[in-house]
Amino acid sequence: MSFLEIFTLFASSVTIFGFTVGVFSVYNGRMTRREIGGLIRETRELIARETEATRELIAREAEAMRQLIRETQEGTRQILQRITEILGRIDERVR
Repeated sequence: MSFLEIFTLFASSVTIFGFTVGVFSVYNGRMTRREIGGLIRETRELIARETEATRELIAREAEAMRQLIRETQEGTRQILQRITEILGRIDERVR
C-alpha cells in the first residue's frame, strides 16, 4: 500500500467521521433548542398560573382584613358607647 492510498483511506475515514459528527451535532442542537423552548414555555405558563393564584390569595386576604377591620371598628364603637354611658351615669351622680 502506497502513501497516497493510505492518505486517501485516512482522509475518507476522517471525512466520514466529520460528516457523522456534523450531522449529529446539528440534530443535537435542534433537539436542545426544542427542549429548552419547551422548558421556557412551561416556565412562563407556571409563572402565569402562580401569578394568578397569588392575586387571588391577595384578594381573599384583603377581604378578610377588611372584614376584620369592620368587626374591630364595631367592637370599638360598642366599647366607646358603653364608656360614654358609664361616664354619663357617673356625671349624673356627681352633680
